[in-house]
Amino acid sequence: MRVLFVTSGWRTHFFLVAPLAWACRSAGHDVRVAGPPSGARTVLEAGLPYVPVGPGIDFAEVRRRTVEDERSGQDDGGSVLAEWQKSTFAPTGDVVRLATAWRPDVVVADPMSVGGFVAALRTGVPAVRHLFGVDILGSPGGERLWEILPGFAEHFAEFGVRLHGDPAALTLDPCPPSMQRPPLPTRRQIRFVPYNGPGTVPAWLLDPPAGPRAVVTWGASSVWAAGESTFLVPRVLEALTAEGLDPVVTLGTGQDRFLPDGVPEGGRLLENFPVHLLLPHTELLVHHGGSATILTGALHGVPQLCLPHLPEQVTDSEAYAATGAGRCLPAAGATVEALRAAVRALRTEHTGAAARLRAEMRAQTPLADVVRMLEALALKNPTPTM
Repeated sequence: MRVLFVTSGWRTHFFLVAPLAWACRSAGHDVRVAGPPSGARTVLEAGLPYVPVGPGIDFAEVRRRTVEDERSGQDDGGSVLAEWQKSTFAPTGDVVRLATAWRPDVVVADPMSVGGFVAALRTGVPAVRHLFGVDILGSPGGERLWEILPGFAEHFAEFGVRLHGDPAALTLDPCPPSMQRPPLPTRRQIRFVPYNGPGTVPAWLLDPPAGPRAVVTWGASSVWAAGESTFLVPRVLEALTAEGLDPVVTLGTGQDRFLPDGVPEGGRLLENFPVHLLLPHTELLVHHGGSATILTGALHGVPQLCLPHLPEQVTDSEAYAATGAGRCLPAAGATVEALRAAVRALRTEHTGAAARLRAEMRAQTPLADVVRMLEALALKNPTPTM
């Protein structure tokens, strides 16, 4: 079987789908990953073949142009949707050409990679949506969302495809059911496998910490998109230290310049370090509210404090907090006093719910079985002769 994965330019979106691509290769299938040129290094570091498609897109710059309207909810003219459409639609022609030439049996795409769905329908093979957060498109009422959004049906029509209802034959969801909206029959919960990029495990991480440890991470791109004022790590470190916790901080490239005084005595500062390697022997996790970080912490049963700023971070963080496994404190209200109170609550009130959420995630469908789902789709819809 040939499986084409189509991903957006966000690193974390690819991180969420990479384990399924590995599972397909491990089962003997041929895999290609397609996305903007800016994503090449991330995919190649994961050991997968990459096909650049479309123009170079700086998604952080796109986000900078749209973030204020997104946060305020004031977009009467549709400028936010139009801006994101330019980015998500741009690679479609190249993706269609790739699918026509390579003839995959299945196309797996994230919700921001519209070209993958167009290419699947254009070439007559099943499209599979791989979620990266709280579901909208695969929930009741969402199956017609793309059809009614301005520009989407027209974009499909440019390539001779009629958009009618949900273009995905199957939606794969790594979120636990208790975090998600009610699903359509085509949505399948799958086991989340953490991947946060490559990393070398230092010797000090092999031994249990001398005292209670907290991990702090702030994502790879949020601060570049939303501004330095959203970087709350100094405030978080002050609160953790006051509560007697030793912090281990992992930041994206260059973010250490927002932390000129480093970390307190007893803490450690790492760059681009895979957060899942830090979570054993960790008492709690504090972060910006990204979905991949939430799922990684949840799989390890670590109570989390989410400090979201961007709209999708708020949505995912609130869904996580609703399970009782952790807390959501919007960035605007994250004073040192509020942070200290939340940390105390995490250490005493949320460990049971965090353990239950971990058990729920571990009970989800393993990726080896998900590969068999894709195989069954391919058998039902053999690739037509081009």
